[in-house]
Amino acid sequence: MTARLRIGVCLGSVAALAIGWALAPSSAITTLCLYIVVAQSWNLIGGLTGYASFGQVVFFGVGGYAVGLLMVEGGLSFWLALPLGAFVAALYAVVLGLPLLRLRGDYFAVATLVAAEATQALAAWQPAILGQGAGLTITTVGEHRNTHYLGSAGFAALSAVLALVTVVVVAGVRRSRFGAGLRVIRDDEQLAGALGVKAGRSKLLVFALSGLLAGLAGGVEAFRAVVLTPGQMFDPKITVLTIAMVVVGGVGTTFGPVVGAVVLTLLSAAIGAVLPSAGDFVLAVIIVATVVVTPRGLLGNGLAFRALWSPNRTDGATP
Repeated sequence: MTARLRIGVCLGSVAALAIGWALAPSSAITTLCLYIVVAQSWNLIGGLTGYASFGQVVFFGVGGYAVGLLMVEGGLSFWLALPLGAFVAALYAVVLGLPLLRLRGDYFAVATLVAAEATQALAAWQPAILGQGAGLTITTVGEHRNTHYLGSAGFAALSAVLALVTVVVVAGVRRSRFGAGLRVIRDDEQLAGALGVKAGRSKLLVFALSGLLAGLAGGVEAFRAVVLTPGQMFDPKITVLTIAMVVVGGVGTTFGPVVGAVVLTLLSAAIGAVLPSAGDFVLAVIIVATVVVTPRGLLGNGLAFRALWSPNRTDGATP
């Protein structure tokens, strides 16, 4: 991405967020920003490294439940429980990654999906720990609360900061030597080994970072929701929407997941208001059509289009 295009994307993103902050409800801003965080976490392992995870929600759920348990059972404040919960999610990513990252392609994708479903089932089988049938409840009022409830505006501000930090982290990884090694792994893992890239360690590290970011989003959502249930925190729809956001925006790009999250969140809200009974189906059709028309994503195809019509391009050059 050229400096001019990067500045344009940044200014456009800031303008969109500013308009959204002024017009949209705080709860909608929170949801959008948390999706940006999870989408960027998937982008690290799926877009930059080429290992498409179908179970990214597992780290969202583990981070959320870790924060809830640390607050309820451990008596910790939310501000201390949040980073610890994210660390637990990263540790769980390492535990899963040790065996799963030995797989590739469809085998890895299916294995992550199975891991997510197994984790949700395990959470459902622990009613004594996770709050019986009513779910795990975080105390937010009264003398036994650990942290004042943030409220809609507070959660919106926190999630916006997390989204911004996540974009900066992903941008830093992409521009680093470590990120270059991940791209070599994505393109040709055998070549990566020949070039001296320690593929196993690199994949495990980026998988842990991916889990950490998703765990942060899950921790914020846990405190916002107050009552946690396995079906809510491990909802497969979160993974589906996350992947769709990255694919629609541009896989492997820095701002693609942001663009995809904004577009799909707005579309989902608009379609749900007009066609509440068929909203998911219509959104799915739009996502498929977008992928067919712009297979590299909205941002990826925009970059390709700009390169095609660049004045510096010679007549015989290929786009």
